[in-house]
Amino acid sequence: MGDLQMILQATGQVFTPTNMLMILVGLVIGMIVGCIPGLSVMLGIILMLPITYTIEDPATAIILLLAVYVGGMYGGSISAITLNTPGTNSAIATTFDGYPLARKGKVKKALDTSLFSSVFGGLFSAVLLLVCASFITKLVANFTSVEYFSMGILGISLIAGVSGNSLPKSIISGMLGLFMACIGMDAVTGVTRFSLGTSTLKYGIDLLPACIALIALTQVVQKLRDFKLSGGKLDDANKIDREGLTRTERKGIIPAVLRSSAVASILGAMPGVGGGVAQFLCYSEARRTSKHPENFGKGSLEGIAAAESSNNAVVGSAMIPLLTLGIPGDGVTALLLGAFVLHGITPGPTMFTKQGVMAYTIILGCLIANILLFPIGLGMTRTVAKIVQVRYTYLAPLIIMFCFAGSFAATGNTKELVICAAILIFSYLLTILDIDNTPLMLGMILESIMEKNFVTASMAYDRDYTIFFRRPISLVILGLTILLLVSLMKMNKKIEALNQANIEAIEAEHEKLDQAENVDSMEMGA
Repeated sequence: MGDLQMILQATGQVFTPTNMLMILVGLVIGMIVGCIPGLSVMLGIILMLPITYTIEDPATAIILLLAVYVGGMYGGSISAITLNTPGTNSAIATTFDGYPLARKGKVKKALDTSLFSSVFGGLFSAVLLLVCASFITKLVANFTSVEYFSMGILGISLIAGVSGNSLPKSIISGMLGLFMACIGMDAVTGVTRFSLGTSTLKYGIDLLPACIALIALTQVVQKLRDFKLSGGKLDDANKIDREGLTRTERKGIIPAVLRSSAVASILGAMPGVGGGVAQFLCYSEARRTSKHPENFGKGSLEGIAAAESSNNAVVGSAMIPLLTLGIPGDGVTALLLGAFVLHGITPGPTMFTKQGVMAYTIILGCLIANILLFPIGLGMTRTVAKIVQVRYTYLAPLIIMFCFAGSFAATGNTKELVICAAILIFSYLLTILDIDNTPLMLGMILESIMEKNFVTASMAYDRDYTIFFRRPISLVILGLTILLLVSLMKMNKKIEALNQANIEAIEAEHEKLDQAENVDSMEMGA
């Protein structure tokens, strides 16, 4: 079946009432989860995973999760603009100009700029995904278990990309993830490993309860802790006015949006980069090339446009290495890889030959989700913005109940609740030690891919381990892994320095604004 025929068939599957409903529901849920400070897109996806178990079509389940991803990336900008608190890490740069503009009474203009830029960036990368996916797959169609193991090594090197402030701590986290995935019965030999003689661990740790505990429950506990320490104080959302983005202003931000979308799409396709890196690089570039760089940090529409178009452009491009190579591009796509596995989908070169229609259905679903984000955003933003005012003491118990229900739904066995609680305690201890648990989750997901292909390659070549270096493609992949590790470590240092410089500059601008407001208040009082 040719690519065009598969695309046509996939188009018919996407535009079914069920799939369209899933996209709409996913967008709204993503916006809600994304806008609540302390939560994240990853949490939204994990909360929806148990629900996808009731969906018969795996493509429909993945489309729902992708819609949550798309909606969540935009939703993070809502609280960033109204509360100066980014709902997601990828919306940090949005606060630099979004909140100052909101303080000037132009909340609607800032939100409209964010929505337009998010949709543009998302569509740009989704089209790029549609065009490039099949082409890349054909390039890697001759991969064997040797190359797949090397790709697994490349994937685990993403730890450098999600290492946060400490690469050594993230390596420890990743190794712990590899170890935890080894617990239970070996799929090749049938030998039980590291089970401590208990029946609870005999069949290993199920991926869904582990992800729920590592991401969702840990974030809820952290948020509750912060809420308690702050004395339950919540900021009031700014009132949303009626003055939106004008046609002239929209034309003025298009160069920044187009440039940021292109740059972020390239960065997003590079494993380990993600929206957090892309937003700062694109924001810095927009400021450098702007005709009015002095406006950045004071409510520049170009600044908002660069930040929002970049983090949404990462959504589609991060799916390129996931669908074509089976390698996640960032933390969210690492979680999506786990969702693929849970639903019996094997992403990689064979997906476009064995499950081509499903692959294109997922890609087109991502494209439609970005298109529908615009009307949904226009209609729901004002309502969603009010959710940030709900007391977290009401939200947290509901989220916790849903998480444990989802853990139980994974297998219907109460032992998953015990495992989920144990991993939650372990994960929280890691956060106290300032060890990120994202590399741990990445290690758990990639371990089975690496082990299976390593054993297969070893058996096929009579334990000749030099085969990983003698096969040209495998050697190139391993070489790229080394280059990626070095470049990611250097990039982390540059981004950290750039982030600090941007924050210091914006804080200085905010202090000037506060001083100016105080002077105005004193003059009015006089």
